Amino acid sequence: MAAGGETTPWTYSDDSYREYTRTTWNEAAGRYAKMLRNLEPYGFDLLARVDPKVRERCLDIATGPGEPAMSLARMVGPDGKVVGIDLSEQMVQLATRIASQRRIPSVEFRTMDAEKMDFPDESFDLAVSRFGFQIFTNPETVAQETHRVLAPKGRIGVAIWSTAEKASAIHAVVGPMLEFAEPDETGYLPTPYELGGPGEMMKLLEAAGFHEAKEGRKTHTMSFKDADDYIETFVEGTPLGHSIREEDPDIQGKILARTRENLREWRTRNGIRIPCECVIATARK
Repeated sequence: MAAGGETTPWTYSDDSYREYTRTTWNEAAGRYAKMLRNLEPYGFDLLARVDPKVRERCLDIATGPGEPAMSLARMVGPDGKVVGIDLSEQMVQLATRIASQRRIPSVEFRTMDAEKMDFPDESFDLAVSRFGFQIFTNPETVAQETHRVLAPKGRIGVAIWSTAEKASAIHAVVGPMLEFAEPDETGYLPTPYELGGPGEMMKLLEAAGFHEAKEGRKTHTMSFKDADDYIETFVEGTPLGHSIREEDPDIQGKILARTRENLREWRTRNGIRIPCECVIATARK
């Protein structure tokens, strides 16, 4: 959350947040794999909504370690084309390695700022993003760029986290961070819910020039062995861990203690089972 020194207030700026996003996702790339099993169902939901076709040209924005780009590549076939882009060089290297190991054709990965896509106009038939728009520095600009690189009648599908009360698996730790972490000097503290309210993502797409915007919501249950597994997977395997470590040790302790307290509500005999709702927005150029 906070993006500055350990004890002094930090100042939000587009450049500082973009660099913070890049470096913290680079840092988390090697540990992010454990989180992917909990994200897979949302990716399946997203692809079902956009219905990829054989031979289509597809763009995966904020692909991370390569999904849903690799799933898309299988769906469009060898005559199709899939490009996954991500701001994190480490994520792109990881995605490239995984795709090579799995011998997945028709997919490539590039390090790229989604706000300044290095593609000609009308390069793709379909664009998707699984949990990217809520971490983009300027999601409005990304939507405009996506509109530019899509062909006429091209489609976009976006999965984002819902609101705090519906995205329980995330809010278990983000809630304590919002409670205890240090905001910037203006009082700003970014959250992963800023586009998750009713109609918000649709409005953003429409403002970028898209039409026929639709919105649906899907909930899946995330599973963890215990609170330690949750913290190792969800906190240390994402930039949340970096953000927490920037706080004073006392604040770090308070955040993690409150997180463990929150997780008690979701304990079962088979570990922690905690629901999380996402919003899937689709539209057409």
